Amino acid sequence: MTLHPVARLLVPAALFGIAMTAPRRQVLTSDDSGPAPLVEVAEPPPAVALEELYHELAEPGATVTVVEFSDFGCPYCGQFERSTFPALRDEFVQTGKVRWRFVPFVLGMFPNGYEAMRAATCVAEQDGADFWAMHDTLFAQQDVWKGSGYPDQLFRSYAVLSGAQGDMFTECYRSARSADRVTAANALAGRSGVRSTPTFFVDGRMVQGALPLADFRRILLDATR
Repeated sequence: MTLHPVARLLVPAALFGIAMTAPRRQVLTSDDSGPAPLVEVAEPPPAVALEELYHELAEPGATVTVVEFSDFGCPYCGQFERSTFPALRDEFVQTGKVRWRFVPFVLGMFPNGYEAMRAATCVAEQDGADFWAMHDTLFAQQDVWKGSGYPDQLFRSYAVLSGAQGDMFTECYRSARSADRVTAANALAGRSGVRSTPTFFVDGRMVQGALPLADFRRILLDATR
């Protein structure tokens, strides 16, 4: 896999509404970063507000921002979300040190990944807080829905369990706007230089791969000093 060092962050900081500093040239990587297919996007991407593309966990006073690009179907993303992120959330997010922004997009190589992202964004459309319950369920049940030939009913059941209203979810899931969010998120990932999942920007510094907890914790400790 070829890794692309980043000399500058190609996503304007103002779009995120945060002060993201110019990233360092160093790109941290992990052997668990997974394959790196090209992300194909339509040109131009649909006009979707950036606030509809990322999902935030934060407490007042957070001084460091992590932007995570992830694919719900990616096994390395699932490994990170199940094994590493809960500890980071407890230590850094819930204590008000780190603002975490999760940007789902679709690499296009995992079964039902496109549909999973549409489902998650439709839950977020109803209630941003419910998105995180859907996020946890999708990663916990990753092997189930990836192996399903008929995932739509599974996603609706996950959405309702996460707190969404079923009929509103179905209307969104079938709509063009859910597909537009996928295309817009893929365009954002492409402009940001993201070519594998998961990829993180820690105050603009690119970190690639599902790093072990100790390594990611060290990065955040350095950033929050």
